[in-house]
Amino acid sequence: MSENHGKTILVIGATGKVGRRLTEQLRAAGHDVRGVSRRTAIPFDWHDASTWGAALEGVSAAYIIPPDEPIPAREFVTAAANAGVQRLVSQSGRRIHVLVEAAGAGPDDVAMYAMQEALKHSGVEWTVLQANNFNQNFSEGDNLPALLAGELALPLRGTTEPFIDVEDIAAVAVAVLTEDGHSGQIYELSGPESISFEDAVQIIAKAAGKEITFRAEDPEDYVEALKAAGVPEPLIEFLDVMYGVMREGKIADVADGVQAVLGREPVAFADWAARAAKEGSWVS
Repeated sequence: MSENHGKTILVIGATGKVGRRLTEQLRAAGHDVRGVSRRTAIPFDWHDASTWGAALEGVSAAYIIPPDEPIPAREFVTAAANAGVQRLVSQSGRRIHVLVEAAGAGPDDVAMYAMQEALKHSGVEWTVLQANNFNQNFSEGDNLPALLAGELALPLRGTTEPFIDVEDIAAVAVAVLTEDGHSGQIYELSGPESISFEDAVQIIAKAAGKEITFRAEDPEDYVEALKAAGVPEPLIEFLDVMYGVMREGKIADVADGVQAVLGREPVAFADWAARAAKEGSWVS
């Protein structure tokens, strides 16, 4: 299935950071795309199997962005295979099994991991994209309000991360959805270099022409601050485990998935920051 023109490609989670860009890139390349979420014209709800049929009808390949909650992964994969979907690609976190083990979670408790494991037994072509933290978390995600206020505080003293441009994730997704040769692969995706959060914030500050600083918080103090802010306990526990995995450097090395699929280097953080600044990402 090297050509998908005339065939529908399904994107589940089409309104998110990756899904939005993937949908745009696929359409720009001439592919028929059906982007779905709970609020689209063809609604899709992970917890309402009656919505799955319309979403899957006539689909040859699907890109799955699992939510931050348990889902019936095996049941959906079976439904997709029965509907004639020939290729399934799922987005996951870099070395998601490490996070699941650190959290003491079960195999079905984390949707990304559950979907990854379900695909392996799907009987159709499958690929998993495991990405590091997104550059865009600084420009349109959880870190943006703090940056606009002038200071980002996280429990990540000395922690480095090979942040990745979401446009690169979308480009890799386009390739594995529409080209042959990627079946059965788990690609780890990262940017070209691992940099500290302090350096990342300074790069953004320079690009934006603003005074922005990074403050490394004590992990215990960070958790207490989240509790005081009324953040739900399950989310606090997840963030605490995730930041612990990052502090231990378990996803700090550079991956080569972008190069393996696209045959080029991923976008550098500084180049992305310059582009984002021109787009007005940090104009308050």
